[in-house]
Amino acid sequence: MFETEARARRRLSELAFMSPRDIGLFLRSARTDAVIMQERQRLGNASAFDAAYARGDPWASGDPRYLYQRRKYDALLRLLPDERYGRVLDLGAGVGHFTRRLASRSDDVVGVDIAQSAVDQARQLHADIPNLEFLRGDILALPELLDGGFDLVVIADTIYYLPPPIEDWMLKAVATRTARLLRPGGLLLLCNHFFFLPTATAD
Repeated sequence: MFETEARARRRLSELAFMSPRDIGLFLRSARTDAVIMQERQRLGNASAFDAAYARGDPWASGDPRYLYQRRKYDALLRLLPDERYGRVLDLGAGVGHFTRRLASRSDDVVGVDIAQSAVDQARQLHADIPNLEFLRGDILALPELLDGGFDLVVIADTIYYLPPPIEDWMLKAVATRTARLLRPGGLLLLCNHFFFLPTATAD
């Protein structure tokens, strides 16, 4: 059976995760990452991210001109079972655009980010959502009062921003700590793409 033209276009649209305009977004993101890497050495990890967010949304996560972020958020939500969650934790929430999407599927959502400037922006942007709150926190040093409190924990595009070098002990610490955050039967949604960039070496 032949697909209708409208259905074929919709399927093609679903396969395309970005538009040509998103190339500019990736270039912007690469520049942002490079600046953060430099400022980490001078300011420290938390302060580098705080400085980046103080200049606005570093990765243009809510910019409607770009298709990539919206498609990524749609794809992440489709990975979740079709149910409502009690309490949700979004680690590395940034300015909270995906955290806001989670609020429609949950009773309460907590977005956590290492940068206070990101938290401040998120609180302002999403003040109209009553079941949403944002807190400053470090994924490597979360308070124990969060333990056992969440039906769903989301870690999306966060792991590769851990302080370099990212070593096994650090990943094991995050895994152990994340397990303690979940209620019995809770779910972890982890998304962490990584683009390997070869380093030039001198002979």
